[in-house]
Amino acid sequence: MKIAAAKGDLSMLSNRGAQADLNSREKLLRSAETLFASKGFREVSVREIAAHAGVNSALVGYYFRGKQALFNEVYRSHSDPLAHERLRLLAEITAKNRKPSVEDVLRAWVIPWLRVGRDVKDPALDVRLTANLSEERWEHTKKASPLAKRMHTAFTNVLHDCLPRVSKDTLLWRLQFLMGAITFGLRIPGPLRAYSNGRCDPQNLEKLFEQIIPFAVGGFSAPEPAPPTEAIRNRE
Repeated sequence: MKIAAAKGDLSMLSNRGAQADLNSREKLLRSAETLFASKGFREVSVREIAAHAGVNSALVGYYFRGKQALFNEVYRSHSDPLAHERLRLLAEITAKNRKPSVEDVLRAWVIPWLRVGRDVKDPALDVRLTANLSEERWEHTKKASPLAKRMHTAFTNVLHDCLPRVSKDTLLWRLQFLMGAITFGLRIPGPLRAYSNGRCDPQNLEKLFEQIIPFAVGGFSAPEPAPPTEAIRNRE
């Protein structure tokens, strides 16, 4: 949705100092990332973002030209630093032709989620933002952050060097499963909390990653799936 700033709003903006403008823009970005992370793209309106930020809704159009462009900027502000940190760690563990372990590679993939993001007070924010991306939004985010595809390719290649009997397509599946396990744990922590009488909380990222690394190593190291049997193909 495109929001055009009214003349009165633009006049108001021109009378403000540059610092005040930057503060309003930053407020919108922080409110947008919080709401997109908790509710997803579709369920959040421009007015809701502006109200949360405490600014005039016309400023969304003034600064970002609409909700989609605002979302793209929020996504880039998380995905690009995350991708850079993952690629940095991957370069570190493969330096001087070193062959890392599967665990080394998966840690380089997972651990940056703990320490990368706009708001260090909430390291789970980036994971929740990813969890709330619909299929439709992924089509937009591919264009918003081409770096993410380069990162996936780099990790898949290194994992394939570690596990040459597992195809790159299967490794992509397993990266998807790994992301799914983490995001599901954060979005729906209730069952695990209930079954463990509160001892296990997937929203504690340190504990979540402590548990998920050995789980993921086992999954990635599993043999390539066998082709479907003739009976399964017949049922399809």
